[in-house]
Amino acid sequence: MHTSRRLPAPLVLFLTFLPSLAAGDQWPAARVASVFSADGRHFVRITPGESIGDTVGFVGAPRGAYARAEFYARQADRSYTLMADVRLKNPVAPVDALVNNAGYLITFDNWHNAGYGHVVAIYGSRGAVIATYELERLYPLERLAQIRTSESSRWWRCSALGYVDPAKQTVVYVTERLGGSFIFELATGRFEYRPGKAECQ
Repeated sequence: MHTSRRLPAPLVLFLTFLPSLAAGDQWPAARVASVFSADGRHFVRITPGESIGDTVGFVGAPRGAYARAEFYARQADRSYTLMADVRLKNPVAPVDALVNNAGYLITFDNWHNAGYGHVVAIYGSRGAVIATYELERLYPLERLAQIRTSESSRWWRCSALGYVDPAKQTVVYVTERLGGSFIFELATGRFEYRPGKAECQ
């Protein structure tokens, strides 16, 4: 059963949980955040989980609930209706998230663990999982070996990401450390790698 909640006008179009991936292994505390679509008709409220023990390099740390996402859609009376409340693939939280005008959610990386686990996850507007990817599915082994690592993370992404088709918002791109970009089709979850020459810093 759907429920309606009257909420303020959209304030956030794009969510970056981590201000800069250059921070290395210094991670601020994950926080509750809402990600709005560009037209304000959809938003997803992400609540961090508590399962640090399920992240790489934190064996023995507490395990618990994973991050959750509430999917909302705007109604004719300007209220927002809860469409779904789902468990995300992130033990703590995603690092970045984007919601398109159709209500689809795509998340990137894992808190404390960039480059490990489900580094990309795509969800439909009702929270159904469309596709998830680990880094080993995105890169051949010889290229994966070129990714810079730190104590807790594999730093495969640059900061730039957005829509290939801003008007339709059906395809998302993300730039990567080896100079190329990955393209993700939200409706199907299919991806494509496009080589490039300029490595990000």
